[in-house]
Amino acid sequence: MPNLRNEPHERGVDTHSLFPPVTHDHPVTAQGRRLVDVDRLDERRVIEVDTQEHGVLAVGMTPDGTPFATSNLCRHQFAKLGRGRVTDDGCLQCPWHRADYDVKSGAMKNGPKGRIFGFKPYSSMFKLFGNVAKLRTFDVEVRNGAIWLV
Repeated sequence: MPNLRNEPHERGVDTHSLFPPVTHDHPVTAQGRRLVDVDRLDERRVIEVDTQEHGVLAVGMTPDGTPFATSNLCRHQFAKLGRGRVTDDGCLQCPWHRADYDVKSGAMKNGPKGRIFGFKPYSSMFKLFGNVAKLRTFDVEVRNGAIWLV
């Protein structure tokens, strides 16, 4: 995981741009309902998967081994969540300003962070919005070493 203390913008993942990662980063192509092999997940525990039925999803596993699939768009500045990471407490974290999402409900658990976006009223406003405009979640399971849509 990146050392966020030394990152001047306190972003969740390494990026060389001044703008949020709003483009897909070479998503894996699903094979029907078979989304991705579990061993394709790296230390971030999430990957973008392009599906024919739902478009590109953020697919991964929580530290306790629970698989998930959600829509891929952060409610704050529209960064691609599949380019973020899964936190130690099992939240899907935006790669840009580290807003945290509950992968079961799709609700934003913590608003954006950083120098400007960590301003409590601003962050709270986006958290409220993220609880109304939740991520879409999908039922998935692990079968034969892969994450599948149920």
